[in-house]
Amino acid sequence: MEYKWRTGQDVTLQSIAREAATHPQVLTVVGTTRDAARFHRHLQTASAQGPVLHLSTRMTGAHRREVIAQIRELLGRAEPVQVVSTSLIEAGVDVDFPRVYRAWAPPESLQKAAGRCNRDGRLPSGTVIVFDPADGGRPRSAEYRTAVQAGEQFFGPRPLAAPDDLDALHHYYQRRYAYQQGGDPEAGLGAHIQKLRHALDFPQVDREFQMIEDQRNVPVVVIRDERDREQIEEAVAQLTDPLRPCGPEVLRSLQQHTASLSKREADAALGAGRPGDGRPAAQGACRT
Repeated sequence: MEYKWRTGQDVTLQSIAREAATHPQVLTVVGTTRDAARFHRHLQTASAQGPVLHLSTRMTGAHRREVIAQIRELLGRAEPVQVVSTSLIEAGVDVDFPRVYRAWAPPESLQKAAGRCNRDGRLPSGTVIVFDPADGGRPRSAEYRTAVQAGEQFFGPRPLAAPDDLDALHHYYQRRYAYQQGGDPEAGLGAHIQKLRHALDFPQVDREFQMIEDQRNVPVVVIRDERDREQIEEAVAQLTDPLRPCGPEVLRSLQQHTASLSKREADAALGAGRPGDGRPAAQGACRT
């Protein structure tokens, strides 16, 4: 695997989109859903070859499966296709691109993105471009920040190492978990949390220390096909009615129609008069 690096203030989502658009088959993985939407628009403006497709948790499970099937079909026919995705494509999605762009992330994420490059070994070598966009975003959890901070010390353009360098990975994980346990007195999640505890600032400890990164997200049911409306509305009514019996199969039937939004965005949509009854999809009562 060949790794290349794009860093500096002149590296932006738009500049990378312009570069990616010059290649017939390319996957770009970015750090946030907002960046995915922005990058998708940049690719369209850059007149990319072939369809420009998008994947993120803002899409329902059924919608994502449709797009992934379309991607595989285009790749299988050796036709042009441009894809931008959040990290969800790194979780067991079997696609094979000759060229992958990955926004800066911890090395384990860079390796997962690389696993979608020349996956089937059809080329002598695949090319992974790691870029650090000046206008890009990253997940905001303290643990993620700690991983990025540790990774920046060992991986990058020479004289630093590639993400699959075993010696660098060994030192990275030691440094990362030392940070989390407070092993570095000046930086890291553990030391920062300890300082807040010593200051008795427990409300800030609660805000900073998040074991689950997406706890501020809520599931939202989306009706994309009118043929599914009756079944979806019946499942939601059954789920939210405390007097009606239901089992786990009701939630399972809604999974393919459910997308994830931040609570702030969901509340804003309801406040603007978008459809909905004000309750996240997975809330309500269910008598078994």
